[in-house]
Amino acid sequence: MADDNAEVLENEEHVLKIEAKEAVKEIRYAVQFVELSSKLTHTQQMVYFNMTTKENTKYCVELSASGFRIVGKSFDSIEDDDSKYFETIYALLDNISPGYRHTFGDALLAKLNMLQAEENSDDS
Repeated sequence: MADDNAEVLENEEHVLKIEAKEAVKEIRYAVQFVELSSKLTHTQQMVYFNMTTKENTKYCVELSASGFRIVGKSFDSIEDDDSKYFETIYALLDNISPGYRHTFGDALLAKLNMLQAEENSDDS
């Protein structure tokens, strides 16, 4: 039974780390820099990554079962233990980075234009 519990905890840590890696990949286009923290310890409950927004502001972000939140205003730092949680990394970025909102809008418009062009070529 103890082995089963250890396996579940290890799996939860693995799932959080996978989710953090996917979030890093998904937002790479909309920030200046982003990577998993190599200095902070990742646990079953928390994974940390560092990012620099389009406005050149550095943050340390925590991902836990509660969501994403900013824990530091510099890389690899945990300074704020009382910040707001966001359900998605997109919601967090939307709240702190006008540059992200602009980049997201541009990317969405480009995809819509591409779909429209494909639709028009299919009609021909």
